[in-house]
Amino acid sequence: LHVASNEALTYYFLHENRGSIAVNEMGILPDYQGYAMHDHWISYYTYLECVHLLCNAHHLRELIYVAEQYGQVWPTKLIQCLLDIKIAVAEAANEGLSSLSVEQLNQFNEQYDEILAQGKAEIPILPVPKIKKRGKSKRHKSHNLHARLVDHKAEVMGFMNDFFLPFDNNLAERDIRMAKLKQKISGCFRTGGGGEVFSKFRSYISTVRKQGLNQFDALIDLFNNEPFIPSVN
Repeated sequence: LHVASNEALTYYFLHENRGSIAVNEMGILPDYQGYAMHDHWISYYTYLECVHLLCNAHHLRELIYVAEQYGQVWPTKLIQCLLDIKIAVAEAANEGLSSLSVEQLNQFNEQYDEILAQGKAEIPILPVPKIKKRGKSKRHKSHNLHARLVDHKAEVMGFMNDFFLPFDNNLAERDIRMAKLKQKISGCFRTGGGGEVFSKFRSYISTVRKQGLNQFDALIDLFNNEPFIPSVN
């Protein structure tokens, strides 16, 4: 179940595929030119018209895992750095400011880079296998997370540089929660058609709720062939 959403709109799309085939048929990202926050699923990076952002809630979970599983120190330091930035942004926004000070920006940028530079030494180098296989050499599991945080710094730190941008994509996580709740209580659908109907109704109901309208009244309007048409502005 794919979901694309913002504060005013929700769209669910059911497809047997998880990658670009489904996203193309969903018909949003191929022509989308705004900000797209996601969990670094590689298929999203095939869409070049939008500005990509990475969810820091996902990063925090992964950093906690690396710290607890492998005893590396840099993840804990980076967690604190990201949370400090989040607090600083919230405080500045509450004071009516539109950005952090130059000093704060420089300080956080330097701190972020320094933590990752020092953390690189903590990532173990795996021994080269006796029988060399084709492709890249195998890396430690923490390497991919570290490399992502280095290579995609702009996507990670977007919320610091533009107060309009969120820290995470928890909005989409909340939007998908009702579908997961339905799955846990009632189980899965036995046909794709049932799932597609459910997705359409949930898209409508979620959007109506976000627009501040009565959901029951909106359903009555729908069955009277007078569906609510949301504003996209």
